[in-house]
Amino acid sequence: MSRKIMTLTLALVVATALIGLSAQQATANEGINIGGSTLAGGSIKGSVKFEGKQVKRRKIKMSADPYCAKSHASNISLNEKFVFGDHNTLQNVFVWVSGGIAKGDYPPIHTKPLLDQTGCMYVPHVSGVVTGQEFTILNNDETLHNVKVNPKLNKPFNEGMPVKGMTLKKTFTKAEMGVHFKCDVHAWMSAFIHVVDHPFFAVTQQDGTFEIRGLPAGEYEVSVWHEFKRFAPTAKTIKVTVEAGKASDASFTYSPKKKKKK
Repeated sequence: MSRKIMTLTLALVVATALIGLSAQQATANEGINIGGSTLAGGSIKGSVKFEGKQVKRRKIKMSADPYCAKSHASNISLNEKFVFGDHNTLQNVFVWVSGGIAKGDYPPIHTKPLLDQTGCMYVPHVSGVVTGQEFTILNNDETLHNVKVNPKLNKPFNEGMPVKGMTLKKTFTKAEMGVHFKCDVHAWMSAFIHVVDHPFFAVTQQDGTFEIRGLPAGEYEVSVWHEFKRFAPTAKTIKVTVEAGKASDASFTYSPKKKKKK
């Protein structure tokens, strides 16, 4: 094989690998505002509004790691503890069916959950997996990360990921809300994965909407979770009636908690 052909072959292999990683990264945040099962059934649709003053998000200082700082040289990274969406909505709200689900086999819409480390940030910031479902953690950066997780009900782990393209395969076996992912190398890195016994959940994104598909007809309770404890929903849980082949509404509203009088 000539040197020219070998060079072209190597370039093709590298390009294919990079495309594969890019595709994985794209799916990390794609469509997570739509969840549920692939089975036929009814759905729950809604949005999460925000009423009140929208305070500015703080800039993240990444100067401790030159690679991270360079990654955001033209795109300043902001803290994701709260993110406001279009038309006075709130992003990164985890919405799930918290009551009324009968035990059964519900094939999830999202079969390959991915938690990406890209630009020295976890993407997506909030997501969910089904108990026993394998998910992938990917290092998409040319710098060292370590994934540190200390759940209350599931097995903790703390593993280094020094090489770009490195992956970890993990599974949580018990239902648990708000499993917090951190990185000891980069203190600002933070993400939450919710572990649910079924796939009927979604996460609000840019427009604040969500949709949960494939629900059998019946009466359900739908709940919301947001990490910032200074925000509170007017109702954390609401009851919804789902009819076969139809969409039911389950909208929520968050606002800043009122300060207690001294």
